[in-house]
Parts: sequence; C-alpha cells; structure tokens
Amino acid sequence: MPSKEIVFTVDLPIRSVWAFMSDRREVGCLFPGCKGVEIINDLDSIWTVKFSIGPFSRTLQMKTHTTEMKKLERLSWTAHGENVTASGTVSLEKLTDDETEVTYQIEAHVDGKFHMLQDIVIAEQLGEVARKFMKAVKERLEWTAESEG
Repeated sequence: MPSKEIVFTVDLPIRSVWAFMSDRREVGCLFPGCKGVEIINDLDSIWTVKFSIGPFSRTLQMKTHTTEMKKLERLSWTAHGENVTASGTVSLEKLTDDETEVTYQIEAHVDGKFHMLQDIVIAEQLGEVARKFMKAVKERLEWTAESEG
C-alpha cells in the first residue's frame, strides 16, 4: 500500500495543536480537493473529496472512522470510498512548552481492476497531496500562533 510521512514543528503548545488537529471540520477543509465534511458522530464522518489524476477527476464520498484518539499524543483513522481505501495517523510530540512536532502518515490503496497500476499512480499523487495538506495545516497553525502571540 503506497504511503507517505511528513514531519514538521510548529511554535505552539501541544494543547493548541491537538485542539486543531482533532477538529475534523477544521482539518478537513484544508485537505486538497475537500468539498465538505459531514460529522456523523464522535468517531465517524463523511468527507467529500475531488481527486484529480492527470486529465481525470472524480469526486468521492470517503467514509472515515477514527480508530484511535489518545489525547495530546495520537489520532488514527481509516477511510473507505468507491474503490479506494486509506488510513492515517497524526502523532504529536511536545518539544518544549511552546513547540510541538507533528508527524503525519497516510496510506492509500485502490481496489478493483488494474489496482497494481493505479497504486503506482496513487503513490506519486499521495506524496503531493500529503505535502500540500501538511503545508496548509502548518500555515494555519502558524497563523494561530501569531494570533495568540
């Protein structure tokens, strides 16, 4: 299954980073191609995401489920959509009282015909999507740090 990991630090206390990262609506609006997040309950939501690969694009409903939520440390999730399965983890580490390290891991796999070929394409796209997503998250967190400071 293709995967990608992004690590960055932000000048915010771990509680502030956790509050943002555990808010699915706030984080979801920053995911590349996300058109909306519908919260079903404490653990489940539906993300509507437009994916583009080359000249092809498709909007999918991704049913997500939070599989782990260890406050101030880690949250993990799975997502399933038409012929796509994904999972991810966000881990936080307190470096100082005002600095937090964020590690974001994501995996994705295409099911169905030609899945091996499609996984190759997904592997390339996954890196770009993860970088754009974490860049947007980092910028939002840095904006929050500036407003608090």
